Amino acid sequence: MGIATFIVLLVIEVFFLAWTIKSKRNHSQEKSVTRIAELALFFILLIAGAFQLSFRWYMLLTILVIQSVISVIVLVKKTEKPYKAGKSIRRLIGGIILYAFAVVPAVVFLQYSPPTPTGNFDVAQAKYTWVDSSRIETFTDTGENRALTVDFWYPKNIEGKVPLVVFSHGAFGYSGSNQSTFVNLASNGYVVASIGHTYHAFFTKDISGKIAIVNMGFFNNVMAVNDRDDIEQDYYDSHEWLDLRIADEHFILNTIIADAKTASINDSIFSIIDIEKIGVFGHSLGGASFAQVARERDDIDAIINLDGSMLGEELGVKNGVMILNNTPYPVPLLNVYAEDHYRNAMELAGEDYENFYASRNAVCSYEVMFKNAGHMNFTDLPLFSPALAKLLDTGTIDARYCIEKTNSIILEFFNCYLKGGQTPNFDWEY
Repeated sequence: MGIATFIVLLVIEVFFLAWTIKSKRNHSQEKSVTRIAELALFFILLIAGAFQLSFRWYMLLTILVIQSVISVIVLVKKTEKPYKAGKSIRRLIGGIILYAFAVVPAVVFLQYSPPTPTGNFDVAQAKYTWVDSSRIETFTDTGENRALTVDFWYPKNIEGKVPLVVFSHGAFGYSGSNQSTFVNLASNGYVVASIGHTYHAFFTKDISGKIAIVNMGFFNNVMAVNDRDDIEQDYYDSHEWLDLRIADEHFILNTIIADAKTASINDSIFSIIDIEKIGVFGHSLGGASFAQVARERDDIDAIINLDGSMLGEELGVKNGVMILNNTPYPVPLLNVYAEDHYRNAMELAGEDYENFYASRNAVCSYEVMFKNAGHMNFTDLPLFSPALAKLLDTGTIDARYCIEKTNSIILEFFNCYLKGGQTPNFDWEY
């Protein structure tokens, strides 16, 4: 739809340029009528359901509205500026660039139908921003305390208390990266809290509207680790990120639990949280950090790691060899792998890879692998932006199948360990 829209606008602009050059007139009146018609057609298509109004179309709509206002003024004044070929050509080039920029969101981010929730409850959302007074924000030089924003999904009109599950996104991810997962869990009777890790996320937006984008130092550091082969330096860099995430997650868990303990009956989120039933999960770096948090706390009942390396299992480097934690992993653990992640880990580290080592030594563990999946297939990104997801690593697996199956596995695992459901019977390969 985005490309088709751009082509139509381009054809109109080229037509007017050719007409202007041939007749040596600007045809301002005709152009003005056309501009107004373009805006009218936009709304007709919107009403007809050809597309949904969202951020994908905001820039184009803004341009069409501004052009229509100017066109009305031109029609009222009935003015016609002198024809100049060079100016007409420059106007065409400028218009093409402007339209191209405006339709980029519609091209990059597709209009799609999200996976259908499998539960019986309607789902509500809420957002909170909390400030950790014990920590200074290290990504700024203002001396402010670190602030974190958490998005909640929870079942409406539910009676009694339900389990809490908390999610942590990957490096450069964001709190809504797995919205289909959150909605599915909430529809099945869970309160879901997704942390936006300020300056680690692609962007965060707090309750006041303040936006923070990913810190470029962190971004470049992650890229450097991915591109080099220095086990000792990689250990120190990755554990610096890990320590920040772990502190964030402890703070958010403690805050939610404290609020749940003191919540009034009228608080629709915190009053329905059962703090005796807590699960955590995360994608990539978020899975790695929550896996370590689950080691450090005694109030977490289950952990799911979506395609993350369990960096917390690394205790240090000695003589070029990674030292791993040999204390049995204490919490039911589910590792979900993309095929390329699993194959690469087996090739480079074999059974000494930290995830495999932790699973073998866990009190209870499961491992599943998605054949032909890539790292981003465990988020919603391939559904609404296949092009961007491919740049960040997706496989040839059907994106909708992968995330829907992942969501069902997550639900089955948490149902067992947070609701006393049946023991999971996962296949090794999907």
